[in-house]
Amino acid sequence: QKPDPKPEQKPDPKPDPKPDGSGSGSGSSSGSDSSGSGDTAAPSADVQKDMLAKMSAFYQKNDDTVGWLNVPGTTIDEPVVQGVDNDYYLRRNNLKQSDFNGCYFADCHTGTGARADISRNIVIYGHSMDDNPDGARFSQLKKYLDIDYCKENPYIYFSTPESSLTWQIFAVYYTDIAFDYIDTDPDDIKYANIISEAKQRSQFIFDVDVGINDNILTLSTCTYKETTNRSNYRYVVMAKLLPAGASLTTPVKVEVNPSPKSPF
Repeated sequence: QKPDPKPEQKPDPKPDPKPDGSGSGSGSSSGSDSSGSGDTAAPSADVQKDMLAKMSAFYQKNDDTVGWLNVPGTTIDEPVVQGVDNDYYLRRNNLKQSDFNGCYFADCHTGTGARADISRNIVIYGHSMDDNPDGARFSQLKKYLDIDYCKENPYIYFSTPESSLTWQIFAVYYTDIAFDYIDTDPDDIKYANIISEAKQRSQFIFDVDVGINDNILTLSTCTYKETTNRSNYRYVVMAKLLPAGASLTTPVKVEVNPSPKSPF
């Protein structure tokens, strides 16, 4: 994960969050909710309301709480915390107790808060003890290596105390750590390169337009696909922030990438 992170003061979550009913806000595009031809997905409002309530309650236990992450079809439905560096929560749970399995934590440079104030790239880490898609924690992100699963589960919910946020997946890929995909606020040139590289590396081609005016969510974990120098490789799921109130439909259009760029 991010080497030598510089401590940064993180936003103070509000203990009594309320859903954000604003428009698309800064950094979100209005034209790329890639709808499929199937049924309308379950409305996100109930999911978001439940997340905000749980987030508010958990903040009373740990004021490092900066958001809540829900990945439908998995058991990933927990608070996201943030330390002053990227080491503190590496082997601690979300109650700051020693735990080898760790927890879900935001990169220390990630800015959270209101929709207009979040980082360009929201980066969240979690452990993966194996590549079993039914395993613990972020191992379950490996479910997105199944194209049918991608079609039926294209949306991720990561919300902050200030804003209800829905994200649509646009890339699922393996990478080596030489690719700096975890820069939270890159300049336009670097940001465009991160998006382009993610799409080139993606195992699938998602019908989602993503550009430098969008915010993205990066979920990063380990992979055991490469046995040599395993610590140098990661498995990543990236998603684009959708406008508030965007229409969600499933299934969405996904195709196999015939020649994904590989780091192995």
